[in-house]
Amino acid sequence: MLRVLGSPKQMCDGVTRRDLLTAGSVPMLGLTLPDLLQADQNATARSGKAKSVIVLYLFGGPAKHEGFDPKPDAGKDIQGPFGSIPTDLPGIHYSELYPKMAKWLHRSALVRSATHPHNDHSAGLLYTVTGKKAKKLESKVPVLPTQAPSMNSVMQYLGRNEARELPESVWMPCYPGWGQKSLRPGPFGGFLGRQLDPLITECKLEETRVRKDFYDASVQKGHIVLPSTKLPDEITLDRLDQRRSLLEQFNDQQRRIDQGSATERLDHYKQQAFNLLAARNSPNSAWRAFDLDEESDKTRDRYGRFLYGEASLIARRLVQRGVRLVTLYWESFHQQDGDAPAWDTHRNHFNIVKDYRAPVVDQIFTALCEDMEASGLLDETLLVVMGEMGRTPKPNGGAGRDHWSYCYDVLFTGSGIKQGVVYGESDKIGAWPKSDPVGPEAIIATIYEAMGIDSSGVIYDQANRPHPIAQHGKPIWDILA
Repeated sequence: MLRVLGSPKQMCDGVTRRDLLTAGSVPMLGLTLPDLLQADQNATARSGKAKSVIVLYLFGGPAKHEGFDPKPDAGKDIQGPFGSIPTDLPGIHYSELYPKMAKWLHRSALVRSATHPHNDHSAGLLYTVTGKKAKKLESKVPVLPTQAPSMNSVMQYLGRNEARELPESVWMPCYPGWGQKSLRPGPFGGFLGRQLDPLITECKLEETRVRKDFYDASVQKGHIVLPSTKLPDEITLDRLDQRRSLLEQFNDQQRRIDQGSATERLDHYKQQAFNLLAARNSPNSAWRAFDLDEESDKTRDRYGRFLYGEASLIARRLVQRGVRLVTLYWESFHQQDGDAPAWDTHRNHFNIVKDYRAPVVDQIFTALCEDMEASGLLDETLLVVMGEMGRTPKPNGGAGRDHWSYCYDVLFTGSGIKQGVVYGESDKIGAWPKSDPVGPEAIIATIYEAMGIDSSGVIYDQANRPHPIAQHGKPIWDILA
């Protein structure tokens, strides 16, 4: 058993550095790439306007008041210190903190009435990415094999018979909770089995430092790292030739596979692992999507030389190569001496959002839209901006906003949806939906339908029992193209 020890202080919901991992029991922490990619071989055909989806998941809870539903008539005690600006859709305003994103509402559908009762980070994360509530509303929701699968894992399931070099879905930059030396539920395969987890990357943080407190925020710099793989059975340590590099031996093994002599001994998924290992050495490998050296300095600067800028550029490169769903998840790196609060801004909310959150999202969202529109990719890709909750209409005494899952926003941009549409309305202070409340099940069903996936269909667990693919969610037909 691997035991992680240390201070119990964590994010506001009380997730602690506790006895965390049993070797082999937590997805991606003990899995090799072949383990991850192995799945049952049953075909599921799909079609739809949105061939791929990129989810910008703002974990911690972005406030609608400093986002896409400011309340300029509610008074400064609700609105806060920032003004609002018109979008390119007449009569609709964003916070002044998103000047670039305000120019893209003509390509978007904005839902202002998302709501659910699980006013907690881990429970909210599980609910909003699977469509099914946790059995118990608690701050330490465990990862269980009986939980519903994430949208990412459903993509793996639906494409399990496809011969492809890259997996169906990718989750970046790390598994949820890594930055706090913990584990949160959400992206995993649940009752579909861990073999249908998405590919979850790792990350290397740069410019870490000891923080004054949890709310000492920054723009996190770092790099996306592919998960480690073990040596295949054909290459053992006692066979390593000390006179040659390991890469040379991998290349020798790859040549034998290409010649067919080892094909019968290595299944499809181990060959995919070889592709990963040899990616930088093979000009045609799809795994080179992770190699940003192929991009110009101008492009990299436009996305941003920070962790989420790099991840967003990789996300664009992944969907160009056929990955169906990429989730870019905003992590709290509290226990890694990195940027801590994510979007969980109980204190210093206005400064954090102004200086370190809104500018990053404004930049990466716009870079993605500009790139994908110029190439035509936005006509076949759906970009979703969401979180697990919003924040309270009235700031607290520490210049922060607290948890508020009862009314928040979800933004859809690009393919598969009607464009220039606002659905639902919040009340005059942004506390509750005034019309058309939308739950997580409906958001997930809408994403599936935008991809041409029947949201009323079923998926089957490992015991071949049927489950509703969207947890009985009804899509928002009014925003679907």
